[in-house]
Amino acid sequence: MASSVLGPYLSLWLKGIGLGFSEIGLTQSVSEIAQLITDFPTGGVADRHGRVKTYAAGSSLFGIGLLIIGLTHTISAVLVGATLSGFGMALVSGTLVPWLYDALNDRKSVQQTLGKLKAISGPVRFAGGVIGGCLASVAPNLPVLTAGVLSIASAIIALFLLPDNCGNRKAKYMELLRRGLREIRKNRALHLLLASSFFLSFTARAFFTFWMLLLVQRGLPREYLGVLFALLLLSTSAGGLIAQKLEPTSKTAAMLTVLLGTEIAMLGIIENLAISIALLFALEVTLSARFPVMAVLRNSFIPKEVRSTVTSAMSTVGSGFTAISNVMVGAFAEKLSLGKAYFIAGSLGMLAALPLLGLTFLSVPDERGNMPEKVDGG
Repeated sequence: MASSVLGPYLSLWLKGIGLGFSEIGLTQSVSEIAQLITDFPTGGVADRHGRVKTYAAGSSLFGIGLLIIGLTHTISAVLVGATLSGFGMALVSGTLVPWLYDALNDRKSVQQTLGKLKAISGPVRFAGGVIGGCLASVAPNLPVLTAGVLSIASAIIALFLLPDNCGNRKAKYMELLRRGLREIRKNRALHLLLASSFFLSFTARAFFTFWMLLLVQRGLPREYLGVLFALLLLSTSAGGLIAQKLEPTSKTAAMLTVLLGTEIAMLGIIENLAISIALLFALEVTLSARFPVMAVLRNSFIPKEVRSTVTSAMSTVGSGFTAISNVMVGAFAEKLSLGKAYFIAGSLGMLAALPLLGLTFLSVPDERGNMPEKVDGG
């Protein structure tokens, strides 16, 4: 809810207090850099001291950072708030899915729970966007302050309501980090997942960064973008409902990945506005259906003791992939055209399915290090 209330209003607030575009960009960069350099180390904190506690600390810091930004009018204070928020996001990143995976201890139950969360996230995010708009009409910093309060409230609720779990309380912190790095280095399944993530990062950047520009090029009036965005948020519920019916196997993940890449590629080829909008809705549904499947599949291959550490490490590597793909997709769009950039990104997305199919030849380790279960269900 906090991110939905915040929406685009953070940038509008920063612009309103006199920051230039370069300073707003600097604020975003500071937050991302703070998250990037602390993401992996904070995963070890979650595995050693508890995932709920780490989530609560991260959500609180994120909220405090937003409160500082929402109450200040100077660039120095804004950068302090951005740094705290970035560090908070790093603490949060390796906590919730690993916590859920170990709390339920059943792959299908985890997938169904994540699917249900996706199903309800559409209306919640839609409501958050509406609330943010109403707050902004009262005062430009109210969405920022409200998002900060909601983040802190989320931390308090988690501490009181969620039973904590961790990887290994007895292990030393540095040993957990070393084991996490060793897992990344030697685990063939993680290599395949990272390879797939690299190809898919181009697909994701094309969608999330440029879809509004693509539709405007094809004739959609700018004043309709806000309404369309809200409707796209609602459509994620359909993907969550579909995800509950799917098996969390590598073949399912590969199929959804091919579908995702195909939809992006078709957006690059088909210039009809109505069909482009329909494809965007299909993309949202596919993304929402794919997320629970991939979350279960990824955590199946990570040992419990370092689940948060490895998840955070993979998030750090993924941030590097995103940085590369952001630049390259933008370069494709400038040198060729936005449509061709979408086609290239979609083609790479389809290639991302190949490493996932490779997972069918590997097995999932159990808590004792044995390998009893194939992820293709066989």
